[in-house]
Amino acid sequence: MKLIRRVFPAVLLPVALASGCGEGWSWDLGAEGAPPEPVAGSEDRSSSAAVSETVGQYAWIEGLRKMNVRGYGLVLGLGEAGSTTCPRQARSRILDQLQKRPEFSGPGARTHEWTPGRLIDHPDTAVVTIEGEIPAGAVAGSRFDVQVAALSGTETTSLRGGFLFPADLLIHRMLSPSAALTGRPLAEAKGPVFLNPFSDRGSAATRSAERVGRILGGGRVTTDRRLRLVLFGPSYSKAQAIASAINSRFPADRKVADPISPSYIKLTVPQEHARDPAHFLKVVQHLGIGGQASLPGVRARALAEEIVRADADREAIALAWEGIGRTALPSISSLYAHEDGGVRFFAALAGLRLGDSLAVEVLAERAADEQSEHRFAAIRALGQAYEIPRAAVPLRALVSDDDLPVRIAAYDALTERVDPDLGTRLIGRGNFAMDLVPSDAEPMIHVKRSGSRRIAIFGRDLRCEPPLFYHHPSGALTLNAAAGDSAITVLRTWPSGTGPPLEASFDVAELVELLGSPPPRGSRDEATGAGVEYGMVVQALYELCETGAIRARFMLEQPSVTDLFGPLRPTGRPESELE
Repeated sequence: MKLIRRVFPAVLLPVALASGCGEGWSWDLGAEGAPPEPVAGSEDRSSSAAVSETVGQYAWIEGLRKMNVRGYGLVLGLGEAGSTTCPRQARSRILDQLQKRPEFSGPGARTHEWTPGRLIDHPDTAVVTIEGEIPAGAVAGSRFDVQVAALSGTETTSLRGGFLFPADLLIHRMLSPSAALTGRPLAEAKGPVFLNPFSDRGSAATRSAERVGRILGGGRVTTDRRLRLVLFGPSYSKAQAIASAINSRFPADRKVADPISPSYIKLTVPQEHARDPAHFLKVVQHLGIGGQASLPGVRARALAEEIVRADADREAIALAWEGIGRTALPSISSLYAHEDGGVRFFAALAGLRLGDSLAVEVLAERAADEQSEHRFAAIRALGQAYEIPRAAVPLRALVSDDDLPVRIAAYDALTERVDPDLGTRLIGRGNFAMDLVPSDAEPMIHVKRSGSRRIAIFGRDLRCEPPLFYHHPSGALTLNAAAGDSAITVLRTWPSGTGPPLEASFDVAELVELLGSPPPRGSRDEATGAGVEYGMVVQALYELCETGAIRARFMLEQPSVTDLFGPLRPTGRPESELE
């Protein structure tokens, strides 16, 4: 049995299964997607009611870049695949972190013989670098993916099956290929390491890749990202007016906007917008602060007259309506039946975000329309209407749509809502989540590889069909069932030996649950699971689908354009949180 399971079972407590972790935001304010900012001192003199006399006309938002964070950590549970070598600089930092942990300094520190130094020197562990990007506007508690990599010069052969012990992540900025600045801690990371489960282990490239992995949703922000409005021209009266408009629209226990000087207004993301701070910032930029903007009813009607024009910026108008608040609903709802589908969509989008349940029908119609350019945006909006239960109804129908991307988008929206119809089960001690999606379309198994560890089974009563056989390349897992057998025989092997045979149902969901559930801790404990980590479960399901033992399409979450090619272009003003 691996060291991690015998000595530190507490670190196996569930890591929060994030559902957005950045990826679910409707607008990415990161370095590759930050909106263009006007030159300081300039003013937008457009006559549009959506931008005239608004916050965005007088100030820009500082804090829209993603923040790179980095740290050193220790991955446990590698058997003999770890390393006894640790460079001096990394060793010093990891020792400092471990000695502050309750496992080594708290009341239970004397219950085991392991010291931080012995843990680092054990071949069951590997020292790693940890890297990630904190999304713009992220608040404390927000989740994001991190990458871990074994340090060069160490003997680590693989991080597969490992678990990252809690580690601090510090601000990190590269100044040149050989120089970097490191700042204060902003986040921490921990959790199971996820490696590509489909690699050819015999290739040299794969052997190198075995030393690099991801922890899905393993990064957790510990300090709110700094956000502030910077006025194009210093003016204390203007700063006060902007702050007053923001605080009136977003009342909270603590000030959302605090004018700390004639040039700066500190921003705090309200708790109700913590899931989507990017959208909150867009609304702030479209808040009215003077002139016609100070008359909500008049401005709402002006926006309604403007949105029907072919050249109107309908997205900006929807945001401006949202900034006005529910006072704007009479003007908005009057357009739900407009002959122009784009007008209907943006009016309903604003209405839904203001809590109008009547907007659900309009967005449901847009989401079901195969020809609508707003189809996916409507699905996302319905998923984010957390306070309107009926918004889930059209999404539940769309998981049976003929269009595969639509089915997946509807499923993602339902997970955003934590919809009870998904039948979500948490497998093992935070190993992964399994969703049972009641779909009448072609059976499918959809696997996440970002944000959270989730396996979604689309269909009803999906079963394995014998004969079937699967053997993991490492020899750690074997599944076997001959024709006529009443169950699948599961054999689980560890470096210390092979466990007792387990019997698994042919029901796919029950098989997945048995594979991912923890094994017995002692010889007298009943065997309730095989203790298979997420990546190995995913590989087994893929092979069973490929061989026809499971008659379902296997879909691995597709990477985004940024994942494939990197940021398109860095935009926005330079900024720093290194102080």
